[in-house]
Amino acid sequence: MKFLLATIMIAQLASAFRAPATTSTRRFIQSQNKRAATFGVLNGESLTQQKHYHHGSLRQQPFLTTRRHMSETVEEAAPAPAASTGYPFASIEPKWQAYWKENDTFKTPERRTTNEDGTVTKSKNKKKYVLDMFPYPSGAGLHVGHPEGYTASDVMSRYWRMTSHDVLHPIGWDSFGLPAEQFAIQTGTHPEVETKKNIANFKRQLQMLGFSYDWEKEVATTDVEYVKWTQWIFLQLYKMGLASQSEVSVNWCPALGTVLSNEEVINGLSERGDHPVTRLPLRQWVLKITEYADRLEQGLEGLDWPSGTMTAQEQWIGKSVGTEIDFNVDGLDDKVSVLTITLVSG
Repeated sequence: MKFLLATIMIAQLASAFRAPATTSTRRFIQSQNKRAATFGVLNGESLTQQKHYHHGSLRQQPFLTTRRHMSETVEEAAPAPAASTGYPFASIEPKWQAYWKENDTFKTPERRTTNEDGTVTKSKNKKKYVLDMFPYPSGAGLHVGHPEGYTASDVMSRYWRMTSHDVLHPIGWDSFGLPAEQFAIQTGTHPEVETKKNIANFKRQLQMLGFSYDWEKEVATTDVEYVKWTQWIFLQLYKMGLASQSEVSVNWCPALGTVLSNEEVINGLSERGDHPVTRLPLRQWVLKITEYADRLEQGLEGLDWPSGTMTAQEQWIGKSVGTEIDFNVDGLDDKVSVLTITLVSG
């Protein structure tokens, strides 16, 4: 393999600088043509034309280009052809994306199949659930940070499919958001209209990039069928005593008419619009995440995550221990209670 890669580099460099191949180089290339054939590059045929290679079209194409260049440099004293300087995405990507869509290439495999005789066949493959953070479908469309992260998870999804895993790789839209609300207020447009428009644009862009999502699993957090289940989950938390109303100090933005998270406030101003933000008490629903602090902290054990990510998770969990001390007050039948707290996480 190392010899083949070296040959590829030599051929591409020779083509790029249009330098005639030396006799020794031509003999070396001729000997390596036979080695290249074992990788499926036969008579200039593209591996992307072989059905069983449809997953790997991107990585197989360079062998075709290099094979052609190697063959043409064999002729005595013949000048090397001009190098192909770019990946021909305009011809390859539409072809294979259409194939993937037509053949449901990335559909999540059924783990249980009922046969005609009523028997059930269960998959023996291992399972992999690869979940990306759903993007917020803004009017600006995708930015470079989206495909940067999605490419990594897509590479792993394709790898696991090729190693006999049943892969669930869904995509969706975190479509509730302040920008949609503000756009609706400013233009008089119903937020549903703009949100669906933005989702269609994001979906078009992601599909152009060729990610291996199972689009049958697509969800949007603004869908009625999705919201129904978030409400159901809230009711279960309420029944278990994990949801209650309390007066809590919040970040209130009068101009936006809403409460902002700490991450949405920068130097006392709203991240969107640079409006003044004030702290004031507001009665709202609170989920008792602290009831699960121990379990959440234990779940971090053994994770091979960057130290910065681990610290952020520990601080978010915010587990703390403390002691409550009662102090008697001279001359009064009253006491002052003091709680000392030590932050355990972070």
